[in-house]
Amino acid sequence: MRSMSIRMTGCTRAPGTRGSRHVFFGVGPQKALCTSAAGTVVDGKLEGGKGAQGAGVRKRGVDGQVRSFEEIPHTGRNGWVNLVKFWREDYFSQLHKHMERTFNRLGPIYREHVGAQRSVNIMLPMDIAELFRSEGLHPQRMTLQPWATHRETRQHSKGVFLKNGEEWRADRLLLNKEVMMSAAVKRFLPLLDEVSRDFCQMLQARVEREGRGKRGKRSLTIDPSPDLFRFALEASCHVLYGERIGLFSSSPSLESQKFIWAVEQMLATTPPLLYLPHRLLLRIGAPLWTQHATAWDHIFSHAETRIQRVYSRLSSSQGRGPEAGAAGGQFTGVLGQLMEKGQLSLDLIKANITELMAGGVDTTAVPLQFTLFELGRNPEVQEKVRQQVIPSGNYSAADASQRYCSSELPHTCWDHGPSLSLSSGKEHGRV
Repeated sequence: MRSMSIRMTGCTRAPGTRGSRHVFFGVGPQKALCTSAAGTVVDGKLEGGKGAQGAGVRKRGVDGQVRSFEEIPHTGRNGWVNLVKFWREDYFSQLHKHMERTFNRLGPIYREHVGAQRSVNIMLPMDIAELFRSEGLHPQRMTLQPWATHRETRQHSKGVFLKNGEEWRADRLLLNKEVMMSAAVKRFLPLLDEVSRDFCQMLQARVEREGRGKRGKRSLTIDPSPDLFRFALEASCHVLYGERIGLFSSSPSLESQKFIWAVEQMLATTPPLLYLPHRLLLRIGAPLWTQHATAWDHIFSHAETRIQRVYSRLSSSQGRGPEAGAAGGQFTGVLGQLMEKGQLSLDLIKANITELMAGGVDTTAVPLQFTLFELGRNPEVQEKVRQQVIPSGNYSAADASQRYCSSELPHTCWDHGPSLSLSSGKEHGRV
């Protein structure tokens, strides 16, 4: 049994949402992890951390039989024939619908060979959890090869998204201190709160300006995807770079517009390049690869500009003496923290900051859209959430500043389709 990486791709989405926003994970090398409608099966022992042996076996199922890897149902063995079908059916822009149909037809785990990409797609949370538990200290992520090829051809360093093994773990442990630890979260939570408040105010103003009904009780139906994309990008950049890029402005700067274009272009061109021989596309100068590489070039240029600004700020504060500190003790963003501590080279800082920004947009915007969908069709839960986040007299001003501004967010409800209804009044809409 040859080693292979496992790709897990979530397929659930709010009804009718556009595009194919998906997240890739990976684990390997391993003998096999197989699940069918009859239960989870393992062919051989998983290589990995503590408890890996037998970690892939689900205790309940139809018959609980152990099956071979080859028994995993698949969509067809000829990858190039499958690729032609992908193009003909436009699955790249509707990948979530293709996956939903395939899961319904083949069960909660299936194999797929499309072009140059082989994958095993897993749907059930219990199976994904078992897979994660078997990874050990050095999980083997599926390499996003188009991203990796861009770094190699442009001679850029790779960040945590594109690393594995000890190299990945070393970078991840350093980044955890600035991104994941509770102390780090407390430092950048005010930045998120600032962006959230501006986002809510923008939505409120839009409801009052474009909505129907009496003033103060107007409602508006929108597709939230573009706005949530901008919110995620604005929030990510504020936390990472320590400065706003102005995406909520009615007339964003040319620099901001180019940056939005670059991120959207990079995300849009990544899925098809996963399945195509990108090295060949690079060699022949195919438009798809050129668009992808050009988008990444602009994203890296944007990061380089931010690094120079942070470097100037740090140099200026150090020139004023130790009493000045970093912006008078104010949090200057993850980028500033990493540069000030100097535990990573500038090249590695740029690589990791850029990948954190690129990887944080869809993974923020899509779950937010799921959350709004669920809150919209469960108004009683929505009201409980609102009451929990509205500051009360039992909290100090400092505590209140660390509670999100959902009290300012219009009530939401989902129409029949991809649209979100916002209401500026106190009455809930209904699905």
